Amino acid sequence: MEAKLDIVVIGTIIKETIQFPNKTLGPVIGSPAAYSSLVMAAQGKQVGIVTYYGKDMEDVISELDVLNRDGVMPYDYTTTNLLVYREDGTKYVEYQKAAPNITFADIRPEYLQAEYFKICPMNYEVELEVVERLYQMGKTVFVDLGGYGGATSDIRHSVKEPYGKKVIDTLCANSTIIKASAEDLFSIMGGGTPEEAAAYLVQAGAKNLVVTLGGKGVMYKEENHDIRYISPFVAKSEIEDGSLDFTGAGDSFGAGFMSSYIEYQDMEKAAVNGNATASLVIQKSGGCVYGRMPSGERVRHRIQTGE
Repeated sequence: MEAKLDIVVIGTIIKETIQFPNKTLGPVIGSPAAYSSLVMAAQGKQVGIVTYYGKDMEDVISELDVLNRDGVMPYDYTTTNLLVYREDGTKYVEYQKAAPNITFADIRPEYLQAEYFKICPMNYEVELEVVERLYQMGKTVFVDLGGYGGATSDIRHSVKEPYGKKVIDTLCANSTIIKASAEDLFSIMGGGTPEEAAAYLVQAGAKNLVVTLGGKGVMYKEENHDIRYISPFVAKSEIEDGSLDFTGAGDSFGAGFMSSYIEYQDMEKAAVNGNATASLVIQKSGGCVYGRMPSGERVRHRIQTGE
């Protein structure tokens, strides 16, 4: 490895078919880990990824060539799913195949030299031990709850169940930043508002929290500070039919957030960068490909001018 990595992303990549109300796309490469890695690479970060993939993805795995792929582990097949978008914009996932869970032992020793880690499973596949041990090592650990009972999870365990409570409480106590969408939190909490969910997460030990609110932007909370809100940027479609493609929007936000946080350790700047990043990604279609992801310069231009 030529240079120390800026960040390591941990989570399974998937072979995904996306079903919209009016069309079907795929199979394509997908997952929070794939989107996050490519977005941060496009913004100039040195990114390593810990994931499994199978021979059934050989034709598209080259999309990850912009990353350090030393941590990619071959397997008999890739996790395979169907992502279905409802008319109201919410979604659910059906899994056909699943690669093994990712454990701490799967992280290459040289990857452990990195300071920042983004944990973003699809469906509980990153073991809690990974988060606990990285945090105990003093790493900056960003955890996306979407794959721990949120929108990408198959069976969603809420905090009203013993297992769901154990998962969320463990993550809150062993992370630097917790990220979720309002949809994730509604599932994880079994109802309620994002603000009510935030109160639970903070009580469970979350130090810093950022929540995407769809068209309403984002809210975030730093330790010992009140919740703050940031408005979204206006997206300007570059798609032929004038629509916006929201696939990967939340993952792109989280990646844009971390790209900034690595540099400034500032929650507000990171949230603004995440908002701008997501607004640019949804202007284009094409799925999880490097060419869809905005550069750091393009993101800064949107922040400065709104264009």
